[in-house]
Amino acid sequence: MKRSSILLLAALAIFALAAPVSAYPTFFDQRCASCHSNDTATCNGCHHHGPSGLSAAADASSYSPGAPVTVTLSGGSQHGWVRGILYDENDVVMALASGPTGTGDDSQGGAVTLPVQLSAAAPITAGAHAWQAAWFGAENAGGGAHSEVRRSVTINVEATPVDDTNWSHIRSLY
Repeated sequence: MKRSSILLLAALAIFALAAPVSAYPTFFDQRCASCHSNDTATCNGCHHHGPSGLSAAADASSYSPGAPVTVTLSGGSQHGWVRGILYDENDVVMALASGPTGTGDDSQGGAVTLPVQLSAAAPITAGAHAWQAAWFGAENAGGGAHSEVRRSVTINVEATPVDDTNWSHIRSLY
């Protein structure tokens, strides 16, 4: 084996054994704290960590019109607070999970963390409804602008059968 190959392998071994570079907490301090000044530093506030492996699932396979629906937004690879949003097929916010003042955790206990449960009433119209659960956070590691990562979840609403028992009884009297 050539000496240059041995040196290259040694350099790669040193690189592999070196401690991984960590963005936390310096990225939050440098890029987020100016707006989130009273929030606990978080890794989940950055889209490079928070939405990895995100998924959304409803708590049932079908619902009666207007029945309660709970959608769980799961995933993420880091710790800390997040904001979760549930949209219906018309992009209307059905549920929001956020900090006490709408952002972060305000350095208070009970912060919203993954997995997030979002609850709303099922549509009153029968059929399949394409809702979306969203994670909301920094658009990039530079902080500043924010965006969402959405995951689809289908809400199946069953048609309510018509109960004509009373009508049949009334008709029989005439």
